[in-house]
Amino acid sequence: MERILSIDPSSSKTGYVIAKLEKDEALPLDYGLIELKKEKQPLKKIYQTLEEKILKYAIEKIILETPFYSVNAQTLIKLGEVRGVILLLAQSYNIKVEEFSPAEVKISITGYGRSGKEEVLEMVNKIFNLNLKDYDIADAFAILHCYMLNKVGV
Repeated sequence: MERILSIDPSSSKTGYVIAKLEKDEALPLDYGLIELKKEKQPLKKIYQTLEEKILKYAIEKIILETPFYSVNAQTLIKLGEVRGVILLLAQSYNIKVEEFSPAEVKISITGYGRSGKEEVLEMVNKIFNLNLKDYDIADAFAILHCYMLNKVGV
């Protein structure tokens, strides 16, 4: 049994899923959003929230998407800061990190590497039998699904 924290990092709102892996099945234990847009100290908020989840659920691995290239340099810098916090937490608690490209994640969930957010959300809801409305949480579930497919060798 492995406990995974799947994260869709963003500078405005970060989606996450915590799952317990048993054999070839991911059982979600918790999921949600970390709202950062109106925070005076967004990096502190993400650090504290994720640290709490790591400790509460005894996380053994963190999975996330590799950064995409953005036209907006400020967006890319802010995303790098959020990713830095996540990587610092992983190192601080000796947690392994695994990353997947956005195309790998989309292919695993929809079969097409350039799928839009709507298609990812729709497929996540079908695969995990959910009724999510938020794209960031759906992306965290899609990353989890990608990890599971890679883990079982599909």
